[in-house]
Amino acid sequence: MQPDSWPKGVRYSFTVAGTLSERTLTAFPELNVSDIPGAYTMLYGSIASPTELRGVLARFDALGITLIEMSRLPD
Repeated sequence: MQPDSWPKGVRYSFTVAGTLSERTLTAFPELNVSDIPGAYTMLYGSIASPTELRGVLARFDALGITLIEMSRLPD
């Protein structure tokens, strides 16, 4: 997908394993956070481009965060 064809206002949610520390959450300033019972954390928010999406995924990987689920949220 070409960056200029990425729809505006696309929102994603990312469910990760564990409860993330405040320090770790500073790596994701563009995302909101919600704790999920059962030792999971959900981060969600608007993703402006495919490059930004890959960047979020790369930060999860670099920080050793286990991604459980990723989904595009309805408009």
